[in-house]
Amino acid sequence: MPTTLYATQYEAFEWSYTSLRPYADPFNEVELDVILTHESGREWRVPAYWAGGQEWRVRFAPPLPGRYQAAPVFSDGSQPDGAELRAAPYAGSDPLLARGPLQAAPGGRHLQFADGTPFFWLGDTWWMGLCSRLGWPEEFQQLTAWRAAQGFTVVQIVAGLYPDMPGFDPRGANEAGFPWEPDYARIHPAYFDMADLRIRWLARAGLIPCIVGCWGYYLPLLGVEKMKKHWRYLVARWGAYPVVWCLAGEANMPYYLSEDKTGDEQRQKEGWTELARYVRAIDPYHRLITIHPTQVGRDQVLDDRLLDLNMLQTGHDGYRSVPNTVARVRQEYARTPATVLGTER
Repeated sequence: MPTTLYATQYEAFEWSYTSLRPYADPFNEVELDVILTHESGREWRVPAYWAGGQEWRVRFAPPLPGRYQAAPVFSDGSQPDGAELRAAPYAGSDPLLARGPLQAAPGGRHLQFADGTPFFWLGDTWWMGLCSRLGWPEEFQQLTAWRAAQGFTVVQIVAGLYPDMPGFDPRGANEAGFPWEPDYARIHPAYFDMADLRIRWLARAGLIPCIVGCWGYYLPLLGVEKMKKHWRYLVARWGAYPVVWCLAGEANMPYYLSEDKTGDEQRQKEGWTELARYVRAIDPYHRLITIHPTQVGRDQVLDDRLLDLNMLQTGHDGYRSVPNTVARVRQEYARTPATVLGTER
C-alpha cells in the first residue's frame, strides 16, 4: 500500500526520499523531481533538494485541497515508491496564506493576492541577513518584530553569495559555514538548514521574503550551468513558501576587479536572461520574478517579459533623489508592456 501523507492547502509540507543506489557525488550526479497529480488532473512538477548523504527532501504547498498522487523520479530513471497526499482546505488566518498567492494584478500595474486584495511592497534590504552578521535567533527575531510593527511587508535577502566580498570571505558564513563548498564544488546543505530558520520566521511574521539569488557578478564566476543548480536549489528549498524571486543584485554590474568589464556586463545580461527563463520553467508555483538593477530592472535582461516586477534604483540621497525618482517612474510607466514598478531608495 502506498504511504498516505496529510497536508494543508498553501502550507509548506516536507517529506524525504532515499536514493535507490549510492552516488559518489549526489548533488552533481543526479536530480530528483516529484510529480504531484491532483484528483482534478492538474499536475505540478516539484524539484526536490539534496539534504546530504543519499537523502533528498521535497517541499510542497498544495495549491488546491484534495488528493494528490506523488510520483518521485530521479534524473537517472530510478523511481522510489510513490505516495498519496491529502490536502485539507486552508482555514487559518495567516495573511500571506489566507488570501492566496501574491501575483500581478490584471493590467500589470500593481500587486495583489489571489483573492484580489491589493498588496503594497514596502521592503527592507537585509543583504547579509542569512549569515552570522545578523545573529540567530535573538537579533534576527528582534529585527523581524520591529519591521513587522513598522508596517514593512517585504524583506530583500541574499541567498549566500553576497555583495562586496569574495565568495568565501569569513563574513559570509553563517553558523554552519558557507553556502557552497570550496571552488563551488557542490552546495552545502547545512548552511541552508540554518537559512531555513530565518526564511520561515520572516514568512510567519507576515513579511514576504524576496530571495535575491546572488550578486550579479557571481554569474561569470560560477557559469550559467552551476548558477542554474544554485537557483534550482533555492526553488526547491523555498518555493513552497510565499516568496518572491529576485534573480540577482545589481545584475549587470561586473566584479570590481574584472579585467573585462564590458564583456562581463554583456555576458551577465545574456546569462540572467537565460536564468530568468530557467527559474520560470522549474518553479511549480510561478512566484513573482524581479531583478535588482544598477538603474532599471527590465534593462538587465534581453526579454523584459520574463519579469513581473520592474525594480528601479533611483538614488540613495534621501530627498535629493526625489527628482530622479519621479522622472524615472514616469519614464518606465510609459513603457510597454506594462509592469509593476518598485523603487529602491
